[in-house]
Amino acid sequence: MTNQELIIYEGAMCCATGVCGPEPDRELIEFNETLRRLTSEYNGNLKIMRASLAFDSFIFMAHAEIARLVKENGPAILPITTVNGTIVARQKYMTYEQIKDILDKETINA
Repeated sequence: MTNQELIIYEGAMCCATGVCGPEPDRELIEFNETLRRLTSEYNGNLKIMRASLAFDSFIFMAHAEIARLVKENGPAILPITTVNGTIVARQKYMTYEQIKDILDKETINA
């Protein structure tokens, strides 16, 4: 299996995962579980990064298309997900099945 990179560009959150406070967002809880599951299954062959607009703006600027989309649309365009540098989703957190399907296709095409 080849090494792959999954980056989730997210809006400003109170912490790195967004799962904090008295009533954390259920969607973020499920998404965190998706990332844990992928990390386990890909056993070091998948680099996962979560970039927060509040804390990691330099990562947004390093990807010209991401920077352009955020500049043109504001933070409402987030989250944006990339696999190996290619945008695969905008304005939603992807499910485990959606991400796995894309990663498997990338592995076949590598």
